[in-house]
Amino acid sequence: MAVRANKPAFNIREKLKELTSKFGLKGRELMSAATLQDARNAISAGRKNMIINGACMINQRFDSGTYTLTGSSDYYPVDRYRSWANGGGQFTIQRSDNAPPGFKNSIMYTVSTTDTSVGSSEYYCIQQRIEGYNIAHLGLGTSDAKPVTLSFWVKSDLPGTYSGSFFNTGQSYTCVFEYQINRADTWEYKTLTIPAATIGSFTTDSSNYGLGIWWDLGSGTGFNNTPFVWKNAGDFRSANQVPFIGTSGAKFRMTGVQLEVGKNATEFEHRSYGEELALCQRYYFELVDIGGADSGYIGLGHWWATDQLYVDISFPVEMRTVPTFNGLAAGTGPGYVIYYSGGATGYLNSSTGRAGIQRICKTSALTYWQYWKDLSNGTGTTVSGTAGLSGWLERRSGLLRINFSAEL
Repeated sequence: MAVRANKPAFNIREKLKELTSKFGLKGRELMSAATLQDARNAISAGRKNMIINGACMINQRFDSGTYTLTGSSDYYPVDRYRSWANGGGQFTIQRSDNAPPGFKNSIMYTVSTTDTSVGSSEYYCIQQRIEGYNIAHLGLGTSDAKPVTLSFWVKSDLPGTYSGSFFNTGQSYTCVFEYQINRADTWEYKTLTIPAATIGSFTTDSSNYGLGIWWDLGSGTGFNNTPFVWKNAGDFRSANQVPFIGTSGAKFRMTGVQLEVGKNATEFEHRSYGEELALCQRYYFELVDIGGADSGYIGLGHWWATDQLYVDISFPVEMRTVPTFNGLAAGTGPGYVIYYSGGATGYLNSSTGRAGIQRICKTSALTYWQYWKDLSNGTGTTVSGTAGLSGWLERRSGLLRINFSAEL
């Protein structure tokens, strides 16, 4: 006996719609991609993060130490995160080991002195300034400008509305943003899409920063503006900003900072410690010799004359521009001794541990610095060498920190 089975009729359009719904928004974009490049653009594949030291690992200045952020001077809790407390309040800033899953470090700001009556032009903020070369592909300031997406992890004792901004070279064009911290003392992940900046002028070479990001910590109301609109104004926060600087002991932490092209936030791009360090050293390089029983070699050079010693110190990477020399030694006791082929000839510096520097030579060089000590114009200690023979600098005691800055 023959059996015939009949399958109920169905609408093929509805079935296809059910199938595509399982892929989600990004899945449908991938399914409709006509080329490999379209697929890569859909998922933001490849090198993408324009932020340097986004995981807050590199801290050449303080390592695991703390520092007081006060006044109009700028300081860095870790490399590349420039910070100000330009008012009556103060922060203790540091690299912290408190971080969300997948990260080792964060930056931490603790209110050590409150400011409960912030002036309209006073500001408390964290910044990262991105070199012009590194944002040239965004087409900022043109009709071809691209939107960008900022993502980061944040943790604060004070829930509420926080704000910040993107700004152009010179801070004449800004786009304020807002984000919510929902729970106290809890790591939360934030993503923000910033519209394309078709107005303003943005540097696209190494001469300056091309784009800056500002995270506000309680600045004055004179910087208020409407969120998520590019405007010809130097405003950096919204009117809804939590007055963070007004609460003693309050803590603000941040890490996993990523800035990428487009409207999608993707998984954080982890770079190796060595690669991140090299990226940071383009802007700041510190040669540190902590002291101790052993002497520390600094650099090799030669005697030009009996009272003139030249010593070259090579940079690990080419710096953004000719760096500023920021000091030699700190602490007490003589930090340097001069040698030449015949042996030690005497201490170079005074009892304060700071040597007398007359100038930096080769001011067009980005790959090394040349120490030039004309001892006839020195600090009073008689040191002499033999012209044509080698010489070098070596620490004998005291804390030694040599640093060069090409920060933006």
